[in-house]
Amino acid sequence: MEKPKISVTVITLNEEGSIAKCLTSVKNFADEIIVVDSGSKDKTVEISRQMGAKVYSRVFDNYANQKNYALQKTTGDWVFSIDADEEATQELVSEIKSKLSTHGDLCVAYSIPRKNIIFGKFIKYSRWQPELDRHVWLWKKQKGNWVGDVHEEVYVNGEVGKLSNAKIHYQYKSVSQFAEMMNRYSEREAKYLTKKGVKFSYLKLIFQPIYNFLVRYFYRLGFLDGWRGFVLSYLMAVYHLELWIKVWARK
Repeated sequence: MEKPKISVTVITLNEEGSIAKCLTSVKNFADEIIVVDSGSKDKTVEISRQMGAKVYSRVFDNYANQKNYALQKTTGDWVFSIDADEEATQELVSEIKSKLSTHGDLCVAYSIPRKNIIFGKFIKYSRWQPELDRHVWLWKKQKGNWVGDVHEEVYVNGEVGKLSNAKIHYQYKSVSQFAEMMNRYSEREAKYLTKKGVKFSYLKLIFQPIYNFLVRYFYRLGFLDGWRGFVLSYLMAVYHLELWIKVWARK
């Protein structure tokens, strides 16, 4: 069986602190690396080129479109998507190589769990469990593409298998970084909901934040993550409050 060609895609914006680690983790199994940059002012593009990536520029409009643009630039049989602040472990790389060389024709895509490092520590609960953050990040190029204005996902036509090893996501180092994310995503999601015709609801404004905190901190065992579990549960409650306030403001 001929070895399938694997293309790795990354989208970037001012990622000079993490891009080298990300590209190093995939360099040994990628036949090509496609980086799509949306206007970095630091050394992201320079570092990416030094590490052998093919770099393209595109003005950012949303994540799905940006990642589909990267997908269009690939020439491989399979595509592996990774973010600039993520790392593919050696265990995951070995599993991908093994799976595609022996069972590549059985599935058109594979979902991969993700370990999230937030505030400097691996978050095991709080609804950030690796299995709850499992998504399709490896697929046959002709069988899938990105969809969704907010919280984009790969949609594939065919059988989806599961890989057991996770990739590592080095997320927010501080509460201020998390708050910046909340502001960006709540703005996009409020715009998306308004576009879909979703109406503002006082019930959702009041109860969604409370429900989200209770689910994350108690049902998803966030208290076992210590103070990080409490802070993350609280911040996600604030996120939903902020979201519905922005929906109200748009109306």
